[in-house]
Amino acid sequence: MSARVTARVTARLRRAGLACLLVASATTPLPAQLGLLRPPAAPAAQDSASASAGGLMSPESPRASAMAFLELAKRHAYVQAAQYLDIPKAQAARGPDLARRLREVLDQRLWIAMDQVSPLAEGDTTDGDLQRDRLGVVPGASGLPEPVMLRRVQEGRIGRWVFDAETVGLIDGWYASLPDAWLRGRIPAPLLREGPFGLYYWQALGMLLAVLVSVALAGVIALGARWLLALVTARTSTEWDDLIVRRLRGPFRLWLVGVLATPLFGVLGLNARVAGIVAASSRGVVLAAIFWAVLRVISLVQDQLLLGPWAATQPQARTLVPLLARILRVSVGIIALLVVLSQFGYSVGALLTGVGIGGVALALASQKTVEHLFGSVSLAADKVFRVGDFVRIGDMEGTVERIGLRSTSVRTLNRTVVRIPNGRLAEERIETFGERDRFYFGHDIGVTYDTTPEKLRQIMTAIDARLREEPTLWTETVIVRTVAFADSAITIRVRAWFEVPDLMAFLDVQNDLLLSFMQIVEAAGSGFAFPSRTIYHVYPGSGESGGPPVTGD
Repeated sequence: MSARVTARVTARLRRAGLACLLVASATTPLPAQLGLLRPPAAPAAQDSASASAGGLMSPESPRASAMAFLELAKRHAYVQAAQYLDIPKAQAARGPDLARRLREVLDQRLWIAMDQVSPLAEGDTTDGDLQRDRLGVVPGASGLPEPVMLRRVQEGRIGRWVFDAETVGLIDGWYASLPDAWLRGRIPAPLLREGPFGLYYWQALGMLLAVLVSVALAGVIALGARWLLALVTARTSTEWDDLIVRRLRGPFRLWLVGVLATPLFGVLGLNARVAGIVAASSRGVVLAAIFWAVLRVISLVQDQLLLGPWAATQPQARTLVPLLARILRVSVGIIALLVVLSQFGYSVGALLTGVGIGGVALALASQKTVEHLFGSVSLAADKVFRVGDFVRIGDMEGTVERIGLRSTSVRTLNRTVVRIPNGRLAEERIETFGERDRFYFGHDIGVTYDTTPEKLRQIMTAIDARLREEPTLWTETVIVRTVAFADSAITIRVRAWFEVPDLMAFLDVQNDLLLSFMQIVEAAGSGFAFPSRTIYHVYPGSGESGGPPVTGD
C-alpha cells in the first residue's frame, strides 16, 4: 500500500477520533465510563484514533497499520486490506480472501487491545526485536497458541508494518479450525453480508433459531423429567416432594434454556464481542433460574408453615412467618441482581463501594422507612397481634387485615381501612382482644330503697345461682355483693368471667343473663331504681315546712 493511501486512512481515523471524543461521554454507558465493563474492539480503535488525533500515534506505527487493516476489513475493502499482508507472489491472487479470513479469525479468536500496541514508528523496542511486533496469540490447529506478528517494511523513505509471511501462512489453518468454517461454504451469498454488531445475517438467523430450539428442547426435557419425578414422588407418603416438583417447573425450564443455548450459540462462531455478551446472557439466565427456584422454595416453606400444626399452636406465626419470608425474598433478590450484573462485567465490589458511599445519604433520606421496618420487626418479636385479631389502638377499634414491612392495615367498625406506619404503631398503646382467654361480665344493679334485707338476700342468691347455671362460667371468681347505698338505689355488684370462643357467643350469654336478672328482681317483689329527688317547701315566718314533701324525678 502506498504512503498516500496510508496517510489518507490515518487522516480519516483522526477526524473520526475527534468526533468520538465529543460523543463518547454521552453515548458510552456509565459502567464503561467507569471502567467497569470490558471495552469492545470498536471503542478500543476509537481510543487509538483519539491518541492519533492528539499526536501520540505515528502513522507508520504498528498500531496505525493494525487499525487501518481492521477498518478496511470492516468495510469489506479486502483488496486494500490485503496490502497489509506479506503475501508470497505465488499467492498474490488470494490476497483479498486471506484478508477476509484473517479478519474473521481475529474477530473470533483474538481480542486486540489497541492501547497495548506500540504507537511508535519503530514499534516496541523493549522486546529486543526491532523488526517485528506481536499483536497476540491465536489457538492453532493443534490447539497450541501461535503468535500473530507484524513486520516492519521500508518503502522508500516511508516505513510501515504488515502481517509477516509466517502469520500469513497460518491463516488457512486458523480459519479451518473455526467452529463455523464448515458452514460458510454452504451458506447463500446474501446471508454472508455483515449486519449490526459485526454479525453476519446467517448468524443472526442462527441465534434466533438457537433460542427457539433451546426453548423447545427445554419444554420436552422438562416434561419428561416431570413425568419421571411424578412416578418417584407418588411412592412417598409426604406431600413436600410433590409440591416442590410442581413449584419448580418454571425455574427448571428456564435453567434448561440457559444451559442448552450455550452450545447452540457456540456452533455459530460469533465474534468475540457478541460471543461475550451471549455467554454472559446465558450465565445470567441460568443464575436467574436458580434464584427463581430459591424464591419458590421460600414461598413453599411459608405456606406449609402457616398451614401446619406449628402455626396453630403459635399465635405469632401468621405475623412472623410472612414478615421473615418477605425479608428473605428481598435479600435473595438483591443478591441475584448483583450476581447477574457481575456476569455482564459490572464490578460488584465497585457497586458495593458506591452503596457504601451513598449509605449515609440513603440512611438520612430513608430514616422513616428504616424506622417503620424496625417497628414491624419489633411488633412481630413482641407478638403484639396477628392477622385477624380485633384490636383497639388509641381511640380506634378494628380487625387487623395485613401486617407489612412498612405499615399495618386495620379495618374499622365503619368498614374503612386505616393504615398505620409500624414505627408509630410500635409506640402506641395497643389492646388486643384476640388474645383474651375469657370475657368479662360486669354490671351494677340498682334496686329501690323499699327493698327489705330479706328480699335483697333473695335477689343476690338467685342471681348467683343463675350465673352458676351457665356452662361457660369461669367458676374461680364469682362476685354478687351489695356494695353501696347510692342516691337513688341500693347497688348490687355482679362480676363474673365466661370462657366463650368469641364476642358474639359472649353477647348471647350476657343477653340471657340480663333478662333473667329482670325476672329475678320482679319475682322478689322489688324493682329497679331510677334517679329521684325530694323537695321540701318552707314557708316564710313559720320556721317549719308546710305541706307534705314533694317528690320528683
